[in-house]
Amino acid sequence: MLDPFDWAKVIDYAKRVQVDPPLTQYELPGITEELHRDVPVAVVPLWHTVVTARLAFAAVDRETLRSARDRLTTALAEVENVYPLQPGGIFIQVAYGAHYFRTRLPASLTDEFMPKSTLAGSEGEWALIDTVRFPMDPQDLVLEDNEICFHFKSDYRDHIENTIGALFQPGVSVLNGIPAENVYIGDLLTVTSIRRGFAGRGLPKLIGERLRIPGADNIPAGAMLFMGFTSSHVHGLAAGNLPSFETVPGYTDQTPDSYFAHGTAMHLSHIAVDLERWYRFSARERLQRTFHARRDEADDVLSPDQSPASSTFLAEREQHVRDYKLVGHNEQMQFLSRVSVDTTTAYGQKLVKGTVFFLRQDFNTVENPFGFSTDGSVLGGPRAGVHFIGCGPSAQHFEKMREEMDSQDLKARYDLADENLGFTEMLTTTHRQNYLLPPRAHRSFPLVELL
Repeated sequence: MLDPFDWAKVIDYAKRVQVDPPLTQYELPGITEELHRDVPVAVVPLWHTVVTARLAFAAVDRETLRSARDRLTTALAEVENVYPLQPGGIFIQVAYGAHYFRTRLPASLTDEFMPKSTLAGSEGEWALIDTVRFPMDPQDLVLEDNEICFHFKSDYRDHIENTIGALFQPGVSVLNGIPAENVYIGDLLTVTSIRRGFAGRGLPKLIGERLRIPGADNIPAGAMLFMGFTSSHVHGLAAGNLPSFETVPGYTDQTPDSYFAHGTAMHLSHIAVDLERWYRFSARERLQRTFHARRDEADDVLSPDQSPASSTFLAEREQHVRDYKLVGHNEQMQFLSRVSVDTTTAYGQKLVKGTVFFLRQDFNTVENPFGFSTDGSVLGGPRAGVHFIGCGPSAQHFEKMREEMDSQDLKARYDLADENLGFTEMLTTTHRQNYLLPPRAHRSFPLVELL
């Protein structure tokens, strides 16, 4: 047996049993499942940190970009040589904002290779577009324009902190003696924010109560999110490569042979949660506002079934709203986040009606809104919230889903109160931005090798 406290041996063993990395960045090898009353739930990494940045160099010449690409490629490889690609090691996702593609690369290159939307009304647009303010967003919402975004995930917070220190702090390398110059890329970037959080069962209540966040005492024991319900249902998260640009037909012009195949459109936002107001609703009222008005699970069920057969589509949604004058958060968007008919993907996978192809990687936070920000918006006291990360086939697709989350058409047709529009009324979004998450093969400054 391995000595559980001999980390050198543990990590060496993990490297030897590690599988080949996936073609995507968003798939997480080694994630296990557990049953919550016969409902399968993914056990996602406990600790998360997002770092956003702009490039620190003004030059857009070929050699500068190639050098930056080579250094980032080396740095990521060095980190993953220390911490294997699994929950007990580290997962690193690197995404890029539209500003990077517009200003660092020639139009001839992006015109040829950028994924294009094929959705009605946006045909020919990049599948990466700037985000917008939605109807229920506050007026002081910040629409960000970062060039690069790193998402670090691990069951061990020290792995994340060590990696961030090695990558972004000059002269620091705590990664098993790796020379600092092999990992440091901080001179290439100006960090604009650092956003930390967690995703473990029971942690929202424990951390919320310790920090005396109003309403935290009402969070159910064992809850995965501040709002009480589980976020990582196996049947509520896109499996395999389903979120990629090319996988589900009808969203972009990408094919399995395209440069950005196995990449996806990613949305990042920070959302504060009004726990005091949310927990004024009864457990049944919270259940119905999260899912739909006909759900009748017992009050202590935090992981209701999310299988394809549980899906609600447009006809069911309209009937629920007519009958109950309420629309649930899930049913607001399920007709867009799940296939509405049996579907065959570009890779021949057979998807039954109700299979989800949108992937959430959201995690809790008590930051207000970030741990560090160059725009000076970090506030004093802790606040319950979520750093939301979602991956799907195009930014246009996400925009349609987010518009449905506000349900302004249903509100007008059925004279619904804002508190009956899912749970959007309990949320305050402070920041948002769209990114392109490239395939793993092109995660270091995509398209630069084609200059």
